[in-house]
Amino acid sequence: MDKIRIGIIGCGLASTWHLDYLNTDKRVEVVALTDVNRDNVAAALKRLPADKRAGVEQYEDYNDMLKKSKLDAAFVLTPHKYHYDQVKASLEHGLHVLVEKPLTVSAAESEELVKLADKVKRVLIVAYQYPGRGAVKYVHNAVKSGALGNILYFNAMLGLHWHKLAMGWRRDPKISEGGVLVDSGSHLVDLVLHLTGITVKEVFAFADNDGQNVDVFNSALIRFGEGRTGILSAVGGGPFLLDITIIGDKGAITMRDLETVTHVDEKDFIGEIGTYHQHNKYTADKMPRETLPAEEFVDAVASGNLSASNGKRAVRVAKFTDAAYKSLQTKNPVIITE
Repeated sequence: MDKIRIGIIGCGLASTWHLDYLNTDKRVEVVALTDVNRDNVAAALKRLPADKRAGVEQYEDYNDMLKKSKLDAAFVLTPHKYHYDQVKASLEHGLHVLVEKPLTVSAAESEELVKLADKVKRVLIVAYQYPGRGAVKYVHNAVKSGALGNILYFNAMLGLHWHKLAMGWRRDPKISEGGVLVDSGSHLVDLVLHLTGITVKEVFAFADNDGQNVDVFNSALIRFGEGRTGILSAVGGGPFLLDITIIGDKGAITMRDLETVTHVDEKDFIGEIGTYHQHNKYTADKMPRETLPAEEFVDAVASGNLSASNGKRAVRVAKFTDAAYKSLQTKNPVIITE
């Protein structure tokens, strides 16, 4: 099989993670690097094996790369504002696309890109890495199998030192199009929707900018199903912590930091404090193998598996994000229509 020829659009921090994987996959070849900052291109080039650098084409304008380089796929790893134009142009050039999260902040633009990918029959994957973790796969499989029954409630929190780590364009709302919720919080929104399978009907959001031009602390009360509720919080201060609890009428699961899982059945709901943990079903040997977005993307392109595209999930994330930011502006709950 011929190697999958990949062009990178955006050679900043995100490119380092993807290049580290691509360097290990013999099915691919990185043939072009593009960034408006030439230093970023030079740094990305050095990350490639020494014997692979000579033939790599270098650009400042992604349109030049799309027109001149012979490519099969593009990785779009740029700030949020630029995703729509760059993903659209890549698809229109007949390329498969992996794009960093979020696909776009706008639900309408995200839907347009998903429809375009379907039309041109190309893989479109948004690089949400949490679903590839073994513990997350376990929780997803448990919920999907019906082990928890009907979802009654969830509580999800992602905490990280975002207000110290998020510098430059991430603090500029004209480029980032939001703060912690649309940036790191996008992972949490996708994870909650992916794990629970719920359809969000209404969002009431609250935020604190902590002196910045974008939200740093963000919480939302969510209504789903037939009046059920859940809470989602993106906390842009403190250490990294990720906690998700999902309660159903037949079981319950708590996952911490994408590693530690507590899973009990309905029969063990009743008891003293601690009973919940004593009857835990989960053991580490049940954890599925971890996969990375770049690996999943290459697998899909190599096999021609268009169903591996997760753009529709990204649309749901965008709809939630749209509603949350509108709620912040209006100070009222916002209904989401499918």
